[in-house]
Amino acid sequence: MKFNTIQHILQNIRTRHNLTQVEFAEQIFVSRQTVSNWERGVSIPPVAALTIIAKTFNMPLPEIVSALEGQQTDKTHTAERQLLVDAFLSLLYRHNGVYCDIDLIIKEAGIAHHHAIKLFNSPSAILQYIAKQLDAQVIAALSTSTTTDPFEMIADYVLPVLYDNNHTLKILYTGHYANGEWLYFLKKVYTKWATPFFENYNLGTAPVSRDFAIDLTVKTTLAIISTWLTQPIPTKPDDFRQTFLHLTHTPISQIVSP
Repeated sequence: MKFNTIQHILQNIRTRHNLTQVEFAEQIFVSRQTVSNWERGVSIPPVAALTIIAKTFNMPLPEIVSALEGQQTDKTHTAERQLLVDAFLSLLYRHNGVYCDIDLIIKEAGIAHHHAIKLFNSPSAILQYIAKQLDAQVIAALSTSTTTDPFEMIADYVLPVLYDNNHTLKILYTGHYANGEWLYFLKKVYTKWATPFFENYNLGTAPVSRDFAIDLTVKTTLAIISTWLTQPIPTKPDDFRQTFLHLTHTPISQIVSP
């Protein structure tokens, strides 16, 4: 293993503080499996997670990012995209979810404008990049699923992915921005994913139309997930699993008046 790789740097931070992978994961709000994947080079941590690590363990972020940059196939472009994403999220958080001008994002990232504008020409372009990265992780996780229950599928395969990205998602779910483009994107993706589960929907006995049922299911699921991820410290997915399944299988009347 090279000593300047992101795997080695993260492992060195953890061992220097005498932490197990579980303890390290708890301090930066990701799962133990994610830490294991980072240290084995199976996956690479996003800049949002590296920012938390740098602050938590008093490490200079540029040193960690430079190691990350050296491991990318598209070294310069990938690292700079991540810095722009980080700047976008930072400004979004500071402005209560309201979009900032792309020029301000580029300035925040500290990247030459003429180069950065070729990577992202608008805040929406950055958001789409974040969405695609997250979507790819969810699809990869779901590819190993064997359950036919959609809610168990989410509980076992999707919740861990969302938890690992909670630093980013908490910002996107919070503030005025949560009522706009991000939720529109989520609704579109989840509706497409949920629709096949309603193929045998019985219109003869159902109280509402098929489209209404799909829309209600998607919005309810998103509400549960967003409420979970926007807690000051979200419960670990393994612990939240039973709560999620209980909420999705229990009528609202029973939750309000148990």
